[in-house]
Amino acid sequence: MGPAADTIINQKRILVVDDDESLLDTLNKGLSLHGYCCEATTSAASALEIIKNISFDIMIVDIVLPGINGLELTEKVKRIRPEMIIIVITGYIDNFPYDKAIVAGASDFIKKPFTLKELITRIKHVEMCEKLFMSEKEVQRGIKELQEFYDIAIGRELRMKDLKVKMEKFKEEIVTLKQELRKYEKQ
Repeated sequence: MGPAADTIINQKRILVVDDDESLLDTLNKGLSLHGYCCEATTSAASALEIIKNISFDIMIVDIVLPGINGLELTEKVKRIRPEMIIIVITGYIDNFPYDKAIVAGASDFIKKPFTLKELITRIKHVEMCEKLFMSEKEVQRGIKELQEFYDIAIGRELRMKDLKVKMEKFKEEIVTLKQELRKYEKQ
């Protein structure tokens, strides 16, 4: 495989959900130019169907959508794909504060209008945070395994010390028994 194939394999997949088709087109083109593989849809219902069949690394979702709103979609997607990074976008910041998006499961929140550069920066930021989080979990798992190994090794060492003490006692008893046997034989 060459560098182009490696790029395709490592390319992050993004699903963009917004009922504004011109914004979808702009984001799809812009994100593709920055190396992301994008798919776009205008409704939460179609997003759910797509997500059930295709794995995405990131979903960018508008809050105001026909039918299911973006926060409800975020909650549903997190149940299906808990590892997915979700960035919520909205032009209605007063109606949908940041904390509601985070509680729903979003990793970040962007107010419309925003620039492509800002979106790319936010994507990179949440990817880095996710990578750090996964690294921390891996380190914690490694520490736990080492602690378990240490506990087993120490347990074995303590059992070996206990066995050594018992062996010394047996040796002393054998010596004592031999001495008593000699005394008995002399009688």
